[in-house]
Amino acid sequence: MRNYPQKFDTYFEPFLGGGAVMFNLLTKHPGMKCHVSDLNSDLILTYIAIRDKVGEVIESLENHSKNYHKNPSHYYYKVRESEPSDIEKVSRLIFLNRTCFNGLYRVNSKGRFNVPLGSYTNPNIVNKDNLIATSQILQSSDIEFLCRDFAEISHDIKKGDFVYFDPPYQPVSNTANFTSYTNRHFTDQDLQRLADLAGRLDSKGCKVMLSNSQSKKVEKLFSSSKWNIKKITAKRAINSDAKNRTGHFEILIKNY
Repeated sequence: MRNYPQKFDTYFEPFLGGGAVMFNLLTKHPGMKCHVSDLNSDLILTYIAIRDKVGEVIESLENHSKNYHKNPSHYYYKVRESEPSDIEKVSRLIFLNRTCFNGLYRVNSKGRFNVPLGSYTNPNIVNKDNLIATSQILQSSDIEFLCRDFAEISHDIKKGDFVYFDPPYQPVSNTANFTSYTNRHFTDQDLQRLADLAGRLDSKGCKVMLSNSQSKKVEKLFSSSKWNIKKITAKRAINSDAKNRTGHFEILIKNY
């Protein structure tokens, strides 16, 4: 991808989410050293379990698939209300992601997953080949997974390292606020903390890339000459009308 720096040392991603950029970079730089983190402890546990115990994860998902197809609605809400541990906690997260509305991850103020059942005929609950391939990639790479606030990377990152920030996006309308990724909302104060951190990392000699919605608030925070702002097209997965999922823009902010 032409938006990545040509050379860097350790890769940092403190809003890991689905890890698309991390996996893309790993295909280009096998064995790349990574420090990746997220405040969502269930997500971090899932990555570690897929790396270390993928067979157990697949077995648990196969059980979910069998029970789901007997009575999708009843089983979905039963699992959504459950509070399992260890491998079952991991398979629950994957199962809900595969069967909920638009694959959306959202929790309420108590940290409870609250997305309704999606309208699927035959959801791919057990993507065995993909899980095994993902496990192999994670095993073959030098990756440290951590559950922590994004600002904690300042203790580890050094000159020449590359960090990609993909925080909860600023809402672009009154109905587009989907920042409830954990029970701790990503506030305007958090956005300011992020901008301040990015500035410090730039001064430190780190390579910084950040993505967000095309928001005036974000553009103002990154308006100094050290930041290059590029507008890119994006497709929204969350809209009741599929025709309104296109024609949107995001911004990519870099210091290189």
